[in-house]
Amino acid sequence: MDTVTYPDHRVTHMILESCIPVRIHVRQEPAVAEEYQVHWTPNVVIADENGTVHSRIEGYLPPEQFMARLALALGRYDLDRKQFAEARQQFEEVAQRHKGSEAGAEALYWLAVAQYKESHDAGQLKAGWQRLIQEYPNSVWATRANVPG
Repeated sequence: MDTVTYPDHRVTHMILESCIPVRIHVRQEPAVAEEYQVHWTPNVVIADENGTVHSRIEGYLPPEQFMARLALALGRYDLDRKQFAEARQQFEEVAQRHKGSEAGAEALYWLAVAQYKESHDAGQLKAGWQRLIQEYPNSVWATRANVPG
């Protein structure tokens, strides 16, 4: 990550715009690594000011995939905090920017969830998941959205 992903100016900009980056050396800070359940590196943890973990990105990813995962993680952070408009915006951006990818499929899944959480309209959830199933029929996210009944 240090040689390819983090030096990419798009990645650096995204991190600095959306996060307060903190780097922990797991061998020098084993208690912190244990607290955040970091058992392998690289491991990017998205946590709030109370230390509650909302998402994580584990393992090496090239810049484009890392940015997609980070955007999804930020959307999940917003969703967990009931900031539904912000979550929808994050997921919509990922769905458009990463159309045809695993991240695009996941974004559609969580976009439908965010819309439902905000409106409590099961019809919106079903419509969002139908879109996901149509656009990504072979994805694990389509399987998760294909609820029997």
